[in-house]
Amino acid sequence: MVSAVGDQREAYQLAVDARDPRFDGVFYVGITTTHVYCRPCCPSRLAYDRHRRFFDSAAAAERAGFRPCMRCRPELAPGCATALAAVSRLAQVASQRIAAGALNGRSVADLARELGVSERHLRRALEREVRVSPLELAQTHRLLLAKRLIVDTDLPMTRVAYASGFQSLRRFNTVFRAQYRMAPSALRRGRKIAGREDGSLRLTLAYRPPLAWDSLASVLPREAKVAIDGQRGIVAVANSAADHQLVVTISESLLPVLMPLIAGLRRVFDLDAEPAVIDAHLSAGGLEDLVARWPGARVAGSFKGLEGAQPDDFPTTDKDLLARAERWRPWRAYAARLLELAGQLDHR
Repeated sequence: MVSAVGDQREAYQLAVDARDPRFDGVFYVGITTTHVYCRPCCPSRLAYDRHRRFFDSAAAAERAGFRPCMRCRPELAPGCATALAAVSRLAQVASQRIAAGALNGRSVADLARELGVSERHLRRALEREVRVSPLELAQTHRLLLAKRLIVDTDLPMTRVAYASGFQSLRRFNTVFRAQYRMAPSALRRGRKIAGREDGSLRLTLAYRPPLAWDSLASVLPREAKVAIDGQRGIVAVANSAADHQLVVTISESLLPVLMPLIAGLRRVFDLDAEPAVIDAHLSAGGLEDLVARWPGARVAGSFKGLEGAQPDDFPTTDKDLLARAERWRPWRAYAARLLELAGQLDHR
C-alpha cells in the first residue's frame, strides 16, 4: 500500500474527487466496502474518504484482496515511469522485464541469473520497493492482460490464456477464478464484441494527457513490421486524442509475444511519461514558451527492437544540443526534444 500520509494522502483524495486524469496509473484506490480497486479517474460514484485505501500498483491492490473495477478497468491504465524511477535500478529493471513477460514459463531464479543477482536478493528488492513478490507481479500482469482480451476481443479462451502468458488453460481458469471470484467466460457474457478483420487484433494503449502526437508521429511510422522472438507481424498505430489512448492494430501472428509487444510499444511511444511533472519542471527551468507550444512532448524510441529512450538519454549525435539540454536533468531528453523541435521550426 502507498505510504500516503499527510499532504500526499490529501493530494490523492483530491485527485480522486476531481477524477484527475493526470494521476491515472500513478496510484490506485481500493474501496473497502466493495473490495474493488479503481483508477483515480473512475466515473463511478465516489466513495467516502474513510472507505478508500491507496496503492502504488495494481499488483499491490490485488495482493490486498481487491478486484479490478469493471467500469474504469485498471488494466487499461498507463504505467508510471516516475514511480519506477524512484526505486532501485534492480527493482526497476526487474519490474519492466516482468511486465514484458520475463516470468512466463520461466522461474524467478532464471530472471535473477540474467540480472546478475541471487534469487533471494531479487525477491527482497521487489518486496521492499514494489511491495509485491515477483510471482505476484507477474500474475497481476497476466490476469489484467487476459481481462483485456476477454472484454475487448473475440479470441477463444485458450488463445486468451496463452497470449496472456499462462502455460495452460487449466491454470488460467484456476487463477482467474481464485483472484476475481468468477469464471473468465462470465466477463464476456452479454457483451457485443466486434469481430477481427484480416487476421488482426485491435487494442488500446492509454496515456496521460497531453500528448504532442504530431511531433511524435513525425519521427515514428504509423505502421511498422516488427519481429520478437521469431514472431513477425505488422503493427499499425493511430491516436484517439479524445479518449487519451492509442489504437493499435496487431497481426494475430504476434499473439504469442503480446506481452513484450505491448511493453515495447509503450516504450517506443513513451506512453508512461507524466507530462504534468515533466512540463512543470521544464517550464520552471526556462522552457515555458516551448512547453506551451508542444505540451506533452515525448521522446520517441525505435521500432527496431522496440526500444525506448530514457529521460536522460536523447538519441542524437548533436553534442551542442545535448550540452544545451544538460541543465534540465533528470528530464534532459525532453528538453532536448523541445529544443530540437524549436530548431526545426526556425530552419523552415
